[in-house]
Amino acid sequence: MSTLMKPSHQDKTGEKLDFIEQWLPPRYTTSVNIILKKEPKDPAYIRKVRKKKLSDQKVIDALYKVSLINKFQTEHN
Repeated sequence: MSTLMKPSHQDKTGEKLDFIEQWLPPRYTTSVNIILKKEPKDPAYIRKVRKKKLSDQKVIDALYKVSLINKFQTEHN
């Protein structure tokens, strides 16, 4: 499920997690599961990855994409 990250991977993931914290919308689990359409996850697990910073790269990437979309929508309204 979750694994330890290598230092270089931690830096990239840390930057993504910082961006996610800044731009993730309040309701995001459904959007993450749309991105993960082939392997949807339980909403509680998605929140756990975000809050406890677990190393599930697919979920982190989906959270990042949702954050990017939210940032774009926020800045262009």
